[in-house]
Amino acid sequence: MSESKFEFDKALTELEEITQWFEGTNVDLDQGLIKFERGMELASKLKSHLSTVENRVEKIKARFAAPATPAPEAPSESPDATSQPDLFD
Repeated sequence: MSESKFEFDKALTELEEITQWFEGTNVDLDQGLIKFERGMELASKLKSHLSTVENRVEKIKARFAAPATPAPEAPSESPDATSQPDLFD
């Protein structure tokens, strides 16, 4: 049995519809239990998919991030560490 591609937008839409159904005034208890279970299943799949996408984004960012370069060391010509070099000479 092959698993079809996860359709994030459809799953999110279905979860929103379930949420709206629960916000209605006439909620059937038995039907509510079935919808609650489906909603939990959808929420779990959505969370898992988001986590996978987030991990991929982090890997892509790391791959293209510029390597950190160490700051150049200041010359230690004078013992006075507070003196500033004269930029106009």
